[in-house]
Amino acid sequence: MPKTLEGQITMEKTPSYFVTREAPARIYALSRDTKLIVVVRDPVTRAISDYTQTLSKKPDIPTFESLTFKNRTTGLIDTSWSAIQIGIYAKHLDNWLQFFPMSQILFVSGERLISDPAGELGRGRTHPNIDPEVVQRLRDFYRPFNMKFYQMTGRKFGWDD
Repeated sequence: MPKTLEGQITMEKTPSYFVTREAPARIYALSRDTKLIVVVRDPVTRAISDYTQTLSKKPDIPTFESLTFKNRTTGLIDTSWSAIQIGIYAKHLDNWLQFFPMSQILFVSGERLISDPAGELGRGRTHPNIDPEVVQRLRDFYRPFNMKFYQMTGRKFGWDD
């Protein structure tokens, strides 16, 4: 992770961090106040996606079915296969909870992120009810700064609507 200065936000989006045993301790050592966003998908879909990614690079790997089971007849799943192992989210979360409280972790549904991005991201944190007069005064305060910002960027964001 690159160093983050006061007032900066650093983003790292390596998928394997959530499942890497050493990651929580290392991140905690960098900053205990780190806020974490974890995007998760249906573990079955995720395993199939992982297999498909590997298959695109190594077309001669065994079938998904043969990798999934230790014993297909008994239905015993091979939990040593990384594509299966990664989807055992509760196990990985236990590791993170040794360092970070749930209040610092936001879980985002990968499926909802695809089907309803605004709805999924909007569920992250609800804002308190603020007196409408206070909101209006803030809008009035920010209006000239917003107008200048719109001019500077060449883009009107519609914050004054």
